[in-house]
Amino acid sequence: MAPASFPVADPALLFWSLALVHVMGLASMLMARLPQSHRVHALCHRGFIACLIVVAAATMFTIIAQSNWWVWSGTIFSIMAVGATAEWGQPAEAAGF
Repeated sequence: MAPASFPVADPALLFWSLALVHVMGLASMLMARLPQSHRVHALCHRGFIACLIVVAAATMFTIIAQSNWWVWSGTIFSIMAVGATAEWGQPAEAAGF
């Protein structure tokens, strides 16, 4: 694909579109951290996976479009991946030790 095949027509449209995608991605990460006993736990996980895919696609699009916004999309993608998998509580002690 030629680099000029995706010219960014309106920087403001790109900014607000990416801002919406990023905010939704971060919100889905927080929702995915709900306790497993919560009744919408599975729905939040599916929403998180969908948002993670959208943020990854936005990152790839901005790289192809040669826009500097790819840095923000890549950063949000990384924050989402770490934030959804990190354990913030106290480590559990094994029985017998």
